[in-house]
Amino acid sequence: MDPVARRDLWKTIIGMTSDGSTSVILTTHSMEECEALCPRIGIMATGRLKCLGSAQHLKSRYGTGYQAELTVLSSSTEDDDYIANSEVILSKSGETNDEEADNSKTKTDEVFVNLEIAQVALLEIAGDTSLVDMLNESDPNGYVVYKEANSSAGISVSSLAQFCTDELRVRKLISFINGSYDGAILRERQESKCRFEIPSNDGLKISSIFELLEENKDSLRLSDYGASQTSLEQVFNIHAAEAEKEKQGRIDN
Repeated sequence: MDPVARRDLWKTIIGMTSDGSTSVILTTHSMEECEALCPRIGIMATGRLKCLGSAQHLKSRYGTGYQAELTVLSSSTEDDDYIANSEVILSKSGETNDEEADNSKTKTDEVFVNLEIAQVALLEIAGDTSLVDMLNESDPNGYVVYKEANSSAGISVSSLAQFCTDELRVRKLISFINGSYDGAILRERQESKCRFEIPSNDGLKISSIFELLEENKDSLRLSDYGASQTSLEQVFNIHAAEAEKEKQGRIDN
């Protein structure tokens, strides 16, 4: 259905059940539709009813805590950490970014380094091999840098500095969340955006998550953040995944 027709159908169903004398059984894969229309929701998988209750009950009973989505600011040429990293890379290339330079940004754009120099610089910047290990064809975040650094022209100091600065910012965020919440899991990462699953242990409240993030947003260089309870869609996916495992187990046996 298109959005207008769907909304009209929703209004019709709500009108039928508003006086409490009529019940409607609705089957759907849309969890948005369930939350909008259904006071009681049942989830079926492999032909069996897995759970039954209100949307809030299912979230509380089967949810896995809270979801936190955080986005780290991309580095700019004026940031102190970017400047420090670019100076390290320039020094490894044999160049310097001294005060007499007319335009340091132009210099980082015009100086290029090969893969070997890039690896040496990243090793010093990170203090370990974590960034160097990303420079390969299979790493989704390091592949572009690897490809440029391994080319005949090499990679510009500015591009390499931005890569390592942004990566270290994301790693600082991941370390902070893991250190703040036992059992926190990084479920998804898209460049500088991360989605964490935070278990609701010891009566953890969502307000305390917001409070912690607000207090540390500047040091973590967050551009935006949000936290929410496990969605009904995720509860549905949990049951679907468990049913698929059961089905696969029966096939294997």
